[in-house]
Amino acid sequence: MLIKLLPVYSQLAGVDEEEQFRIHTPTSSKLFFSKHQRETFEALLDPKIEVVFNTAMTGDGKSLAAYLPVLVRGWHAFGMYPTNELLRDQRKQFEEYLRLFGLTTEQTPLTTLWGAEMARLQNENNFRARGEFLKERFSNHNVVLTNPDIFNLVMNYAYARGSRMFTPQELPYSLATNFDYFIMDEFHIFAMPQIVAALTAMLYLVNQSGYPKKFLFSSATMSDSLREMVARSGLKYREIKGAYGNGAAPHYRQVLYESDLHLHKLEQDDNAETWVRGHVDEMVSFWRSCEGRVKGAIIVNSVVAARRIARFLEEALKPHNISIGENTGLTDEEQKRVALEKQIVVGTATIDVGVDFNINFLVFESVNAGTFLQRLGRLGRVKRDQHAFAKYTAHALLSAKTPWVYDKLVKKFQERGIGEGDAVDRPTILREVVAESFPNENDFAAYAKRWGILQAAQVVNVLEDKKNQGAYTSLAEELKAKYATMFGVKSLEPAQKRYWAVANNEERGKKILDEVLGFRGSSPFQVACWDATVEPNAFLAYDLLPLVSSTNYVTVEREDYERAVERRYAEPNQRAEPFNALKYSLAVCRRDM
Repeated sequence: MLIKLLPVYSQLAGVDEEEQFRIHTPTSSKLFFSKHQRETFEALLDPKIEVVFNTAMTGDGKSLAAYLPVLVRGWHAFGMYPTNELLRDQRKQFEEYLRLFGLTTEQTPLTTLWGAEMARLQNENNFRARGEFLKERFSNHNVVLTNPDIFNLVMNYAYARGSRMFTPQELPYSLATNFDYFIMDEFHIFAMPQIVAALTAMLYLVNQSGYPKKFLFSSATMSDSLREMVARSGLKYREIKGAYGNGAAPHYRQVLYESDLHLHKLEQDDNAETWVRGHVDEMVSFWRSCEGRVKGAIIVNSVVAARRIARFLEEALKPHNISIGENTGLTDEEQKRVALEKQIVVGTATIDVGVDFNINFLVFESVNAGTFLQRLGRLGRVKRDQHAFAKYTAHALLSAKTPWVYDKLVKKFQERGIGEGDAVDRPTILREVVAESFPNENDFAAYAKRWGILQAAQVVNVLEDKKNQGAYTSLAEELKAKYATMFGVKSLEPAQKRYWAVANNEERGKKILDEVLGFRGSSPFQVACWDATVEPNAFLAYDLLPLVSSTNYVTVEREDYERAVERRYAEPNQRAEPFNALKYSLAVCRRDM
């Protein structure tokens, strides 16, 4: 089925309102703020609001809206991104915001933090313990860009270990005192364990006496479970949506171009890889019709499938001078950077929540309504100072294992009077049809009361520790009441008892708590992977199971891996991440195919 996606125009803040809003911005920067950007800014400044949800469409400037309090009022922000690729990309974007607002990194100190980068900076600056290093970063930077995993470790007291100058509460306290608000981007990709972790930390920070905090969730597809738990927690929130039209009009700016969307119902035994193999000629025809000015992406669910597709297209499209790049969990940072310069990038979630780039050709599969809209949102973006492509086309591949999804999409469009080749409004009709056609996912609500509540129990138990001599008694009592309300239980005390029962189990307690308190959990089958199928070789941590099920591999000695890393990277700081892959690995394996 083919449908025509209408262009999308975002409503501006209004002529009078816009001029009033721009008093605080440089007149030389020709910025036109959308209505949702102004409303987000005002909600963050509103003392009655603690949580803001911005659900404007992908490509409509949610990131700029998130950082307006920094750029306009000099606030301090702690930004969290689900992938390291996205946080690195956000740094580039933020530096562009500074330029537009006439600011510099000297005026607004900025740092980016992820595992390997923290290890490098900690060693470079001679910090004995990770917690001491983080406190220095928090105290001396107006903006920190990191991932929610590090935030979660801070709030669960993990970085107090090994530090001679820290009590467990000091690093969370440092967050509370140094940052005005916290940004959680693309939170829709997370589930109940991550929602519980975020809400547990948020209530702790909000209740730090004298330090009111704000939280912004920025995502085009917000989780209903997250909204419900925020409401139950008693936090005061506001949801802000974009206001859109389909045609050029006064006080609107275009954010998405008109696009063709082809919906494909895959046949039995077909998948994304077989579809690509069978449609190479169509891809070449599209390239020729655009006279060579094309940028494309193929986004699939499987890392291994992405690699096979990339290898196949590299050979199949070479005669047509169409270059192919791979951007997945099995590619290192250098390969990812090079991949983005190619004409077609083949990848997984590292693209749809990790890279902001301009494309006019898209092939994608999805597992739910959120990923469908997120991946489609990569196509047709109106970019500042960039010319439009000749045309925009997307191919959505619907699995043969769930044929009812395609059938329901067609039915829901037909119920709205939309047939083959008809025009569809993207912000409303398409969004509604997609949401109605994919099955509702299990939100694992029972997890919150059974295991998630142990995070709250740990927070309170540490505050009530006798070593604190009652310094945090009032905070602990306040949090116990609020956590009980959030989790829908009469009292937190049973959870506290269960926490101690688990913690005191010498055989399994630590392992269980590590999983409960970890933000995303971990795999017991992680290996250090030496990928010899690419040149230069890549070195990274990966889950063993997908590798053994779909690749040829051999195991090698740790010493061989380390020598190979040293040959690959001349600079010691470049070796930190490959060596870090050894930290929790079962073994080292080398991919040969």
